[in-house]
Amino acid sequence: MNSVKVYVIAGTMCNEKIWRIAKTKLGPNIQFEHLEIPQNMTFDEICIQLNEIIGEQKINLLGFSLGGYIAAYFSVLFPTKVSKLFVVSNSPTILPEKELQQRKQVLAFIQNFGYRGLSAELAASLLECTSRKPSLITLLQEMDRDLGTDELISQYTYTSQRRCLKANLLALKLPIVFWFSRSDALINHNWFFNGIDSPFINLVIREGSGHMLPIEQPDEFVHLVGVWLQHSQTKS
Repeated sequence: MNSVKVYVIAGTMCNEKIWRIAKTKLGPNIQFEHLEIPQNMTFDEICIQLNEIIGEQKINLLGFSLGGYIAAYFSVLFPTKVSKLFVVSNSPTILPEKELQQRKQVLAFIQNFGYRGLSAELAASLLECTSRKPSLITLLQEMDRDLGTDELISQYTYTSQRRCLKANLLALKLPIVFWFSRSDALINHNWFFNGIDSPFINLVIREGSGHMLPIEQPDEFVHLVGVWLQHSQTKS
């Protein structure tokens, strides 16, 4: 494979460190270019700013969790800019009402009492039982500290109101890979199994409940990225 660049967007309260483990395994031919999520912007504004930062004709775009939704939204907004799309641990659709209410409660709590950071217990809950290593829990807490309270408020305030992108993505006829865990409680599994059949879309479903797949399954992640870059339309 010739040297290739992949633009990557991280998830809620994650920064470039989410790719740290995978980057040690990528090899010299694949380069991850991390895109930070701008603060206090709508999805349209976020994608317009990212487009200005990228400034290239065609890109390979990968997003994890919230970053997966942004990557899908970017592809819909700028269809001529994306060559391939890889979405990890995200179903690009509206958030359930229960999660929206939880986010409102978190924002209200922060306003009244401040934010003390991601607890070890909450960090562990984002990982599959077999992945709850101290090093990964520490990594999640470290990224949360790096980004801080203002970032959490920005993300919960501006990125919670989402829309279903299914019809828009299907219309693109763009090679897309979705990789997620079968029992991940943070995604909408029905979204994938109702009206999404397309020769351009490849669903790669792993057993388990892990959400933080780039750090929980870095070897599988790197393998799938390589396959995506070489054979983006090959079904698994």
